[in-house]
Amino acid sequence: MLRRLNQYWRSLCVGRGGTVSSPAAAAVQATCLTPDEVQAWVAQAGEHLALGQREDARDCYELALAHAPDCVAARLGLARMLREEDEPAAALEHVREALRVAPHDATVHFESALVHNRGGDVAGALAAYQRALELEPVYAAACTNLGLIYLSQLGEPHHAQQYFARAIAIDPACVAAHANLGLALDELGQTAAALAHYESLIAAYPAENEYRWHRGLVLLGNGGYARGWEDYEMRNARAAGAAPRDFPFPVWQGGEMRKGAALLIYAEQGLGDEIMFASCVPDLLERGFNCVIECDRRLAAVFARSFPAARVHGAARDGDRSWLAMYPDVEVQIATGSLPRLLRRDAAAFPCHAGYLRADPGRVAKWRTRLADKTRGHNVGIAWSGGTAKTRRDLRSIPLADLTPLFETPRMTWVNLQREAGPALAELVSAHGVAVLSFDEMLDDVDETAALLQALDGVVTADNTVAHLAGALGRPAWVILPHHADWRWLHDTTASHWYPSVTLCRQPQRGDWAGAIGKVITGLRRAAWA
Repeated sequence: MLRRLNQYWRSLCVGRGGTVSSPAAAAVQATCLTPDEVQAWVAQAGEHLALGQREDARDCYELALAHAPDCVAARLGLARMLREEDEPAAALEHVREALRVAPHDATVHFESALVHNRGGDVAGALAAYQRALELEPVYAAACTNLGLIYLSQLGEPHHAQQYFARAIAIDPACVAAHANLGLALDELGQTAAALAHYESLIAAYPAENEYRWHRGLVLLGNGGYARGWEDYEMRNARAAGAAPRDFPFPVWQGGEMRKGAALLIYAEQGLGDEIMFASCVPDLLERGFNCVIECDRRLAAVFARSFPAARVHGAARDGDRSWLAMYPDVEVQIATGSLPRLLRRDAAAFPCHAGYLRADPGRVAKWRTRLADKTRGHNVGIAWSGGTAKTRRDLRSIPLADLTPLFETPRMTWVNLQREAGPALAELVSAHGVAVLSFDEMLDDVDETAALLQALDGVVTADNTVAHLAGALGRPAWVILPHHADWRWLHDTTASHWYPSVTLCRQPQRGDWAGAIGKVITGLRRAAWA
């Protein structure tokens, strides 16, 4: 900012013929920019953003505001940048200034909705989108985003369907509305209609990978693995997908490999997915494949112990490929999320395992001793929140107070498995007199968490990494799910294809956490160790 201001100041101080004007004259000039000149700064900011030059773009917006504090375009530009940088509070200040100047501008209300939603204020986002539609009834993007909130955050697919349909009526080419309408239909129990919707779109727009991706989610959620995994390959080929990770090897297509050659299995997506897809690794090792597993650093220790026949490398996803020099025998590659397409084509292909990850025996023994000194009866871990704003956190997370009936189960000592849970646990003690043991020092260490899970008698958890880790260790676990859960947990079943030791406890109807928790209590009382 200072660099660009100094350059601009010097340009103002140089008069015709290259002579330097007085500072006072330059100051007058600096406060008298024409609207066209202010807009030029805004336009230049857009050019910098297109080139990925975010610092320069911010400078341009701030220069525009320095000369014209009521410049709505500059306010919105900075608000968008701050929102994308996960600074919603700072973004909201610019949105409020823009609303002061342009209270009847639908675009400003649209940005206000985005900022409120990023900050976790769903009610504020809904109100802002509704105001945008009042001002501009044919605002397709506002309809689409309202539908997404109702679908992914509030679990109200009926409202979502209405807004997606409205967006499509306004803009028949709106890809996001078409893509998510099928998910809303599936969540309403209209799976055949959802698949027919995607089939017609794919036939009409065969190059639009977004439709295949969403069809894949519907197929996988209903156990249609053979076709579903094919569509799942579109996850990074669609416009909204993550950029594919770049390794200098051909993609393995499932055939036999040259003797002495190694297969690189590389990480993608979150910790839970890495753990879940790692269930395919034993299949390859049993076939005698020479495997190099690249994974999140937090998983490296437990993966190395669990897959001793493989070579495991924990790495950051930062583009550094120098570590590949340690594995000169690598000749082909595959993303971990692509393994099921080759190895899990139907339900019968999922093994009935007793756990494929192994906790550190020494750490497990220490936890058992530590728990024996502090607890009575059976030790059960508890976690109640999962996901992010983008991955259905509001639907996957259970209010801790709703879990209080669990804590009345006799002969149970509860152990916290939720990160950053101190204030919530203190409130639980204050309001309900329920004490939960907490060992905060271990929750940032996946290997330590694995050892604690192995030392517990059972686990009760929301849909989060703990659920995947417990299932991969073969621990008895009850996973509490919303009425329409993520595709990984299928629909209308209590069993998990991925984790035989896990029992799925769904809401009987939308929002009914009490019904789901009642199923957990029944399961705990019937547990073999109870």
